[in-house]
Parts: sequence; C-alpha cells; structure tokens
Amino acid sequence: MIDLPSFVIISIYAVCLWGYHYLYFFLTEKEDVITQRNRINEAIRSWFKEIIEERDHLLVIHQLRNVIMAVTFLATTSVLLIGLLFGLSPSALPDPFGDGDYAIWLMMFTLIYSFFNFLLCLRHFTRITFLVRSSSESLEDISGLRAETYLADLFIRGNREYTLGRRSMLYGLLGIIWLLNTWVFLFLIVGMTVLFIVSYDFSKISSRL
Repeated sequence: MIDLPSFVIISIYAVCLWGYHYLYFFLTEKEDVITQRNRINEAIRSWFKEIIEERDHLLVIHQLRNVIMAVTFLATTSVLLIGLLFGLSPSALPDPFGDGDYAIWLMMFTLIYSFFNFLLCLRHFTRITFLVRSSSESLEDISGLRAETYLADLFIRGNREYTLGRRSMLYGLLGIIWLLNTWVFLFLIVGMTVLFIVSYDFSKISSRL
C-alpha cells in the first residue's frame, strides 16, 4: 500500500494541478466572476465577430496554423518524454501497488494527460480551419448558435485544452525534483501554482471592478 508521505505529496500535487485549474475554468464560466481568462474570451469573441463580418478567413487560418505548429511540437515532446520513461528498465519502475518511488508514475501519468489535452486542442483548432469558410447559415444549423459564437466557443475550448496541456507538462517535469528532494518538490509545486494565480489567472483585474 502507498505510504502516508507519498499519499500527502500526491494529494497536494493533484489539488494544485487538477483541483485548482478545473475550479479556475469553472469560475471562468461564471459571468459574475472576473478572471484574466474571462477578458481574453471576450476579446476572442469580438475578434471572431469581426472576422465573420469582414469574411477575412485567411487571417484565421494563418494564425491558427502557427498555433497548431506549436501544439504539435509540444504534443511530440510529451510523447518523447513518455517514451523515455517507458524506456527505463522494468527494475527502475516502482510497483504502483507496493512500496516504491512514485515520482516516475506521477510524471508518466501527467505527461499522458498533457498529451491527450494537446490532442483535444488540435481537434478544436483544426475544426475551425475547416469550418471558418462555411456559410453562417450552415454553422447555425450545426450548433444552433450564431456562426461567430460557435467558432469562438471552439477556439476557447481549444485554448483551454492548450493551457491544461502546457501547464500539466510543467508540473510533470517537476516530478524529477521529487527524486532528489521531497520538500523542494512540494515548494516548487505550490509556488508555481501561486505564481499562476497571482501573475496570470487573476492579475490586473482590480481596474475592472
């Protein structure tokens, strides 16, 4: 069975990575809660509205092409890291149901989670490149929403998956520190989460209040 210190470390890790981020994206959907993501989403919706009105499809395709290249690179990197971990000799991998070092398994699971988020991100962005040239009436028939709203929602979902994939990769790589020092690992995990909260997710919102 898992020992108590490892259980506490994994619990803190799960709260920082999955607990906080899913709560953050849940709050982002609330109109009465102001986050940086809310403001970015509003800008994205206004951008797609102008794109639909001006029929400037090539701008969307060119910009998404650059984003897709970045996501593909990160997804490939996560696969290579997973392959590196799987390439370890069986004796180097701890028994997940016994007493052992759980850092390897935590890194592996997090990188797999990161990879699937990148795949979902690519799915949403690629769909936009196909649908952006469709007529507004066709898009409204598909979703029941206005064309700009449907495309913006696809982009916002892709952006959310991209954020989860990128940040989970960072958390996963920090698992290496657990192999060296437990306390430093916990400090970095909590510190990075606080950094996201203060500097990226809720920064500069007081001027809006």
